Amino acid sequence: MPYAEHTDFAADRPRVFLAVPFSDDFKRTITTYQDALKERLRGMHWIPPENFHLTVKFFGEMPPGKLVERTIPRLRTILEHVPILDITFSGYGFFGTPTKPRVVYLHGEAPELLKIADVILKEFPDERPRPFNAHLTLAKPLRQQVAVDRRANEMLFGRWKMKGAESVGLPKVKASTRITRLTLMETVFLGRAAHYQDRTEFLLG
Repeated sequence: MPYAEHTDFAADRPRVFLAVPFSDDFKRTITTYQDALKERLRGMHWIPPENFHLTVKFFGEMPPGKLVERTIPRLRTILEHVPILDITFSGYGFFGTPTKPRVVYLHGEAPELLKIADVILKEFPDERPRPFNAHLTLAKPLRQQVAVDRRANEMLFGRWKMKGAESVGLPKVKASTRITRLTLMETVFLGRAAHYQDRTEFLLG
């Protein structure tokens, strides 16, 4: 499948991030876990399966010239000799608190990816450094939830935090795949809907 050249950004200051993409088959596997959440949570924005990815480094808005002249070449140097990696998703998680959850995700275990992410984050440090957390976002609460949905979710998240995801009836997670490439993706908005488009790929192995 051909990919757009890294000069073909949609915006004058594209909003970009480095991510692990997934095959269509693996996305279908992940959808089964998302479906289990849909049966239990209310008032959520569900990430479309075509948008499933794992963010390694968020760059934000950048001038195309800086991306082409500095950022992409430095990433190529870092990733040039990185072998194909493995990742296993083994559980559900959420960021935030039961009263104010921010993101619901699958937790990934990938020690070698963690090492690479540390190198990238040192090369491109954030203003507020945060350790890399391998997670695949499945849902976010809607900005405006009706009170009954908010209360139902709060009870579920509270039990989840105290006793684990299985205590709220979520199935065990066991899904593995190989990471053969990383991609620099651009966020493109069609109306209010966000879509992620591959701009530059970095083959591993």
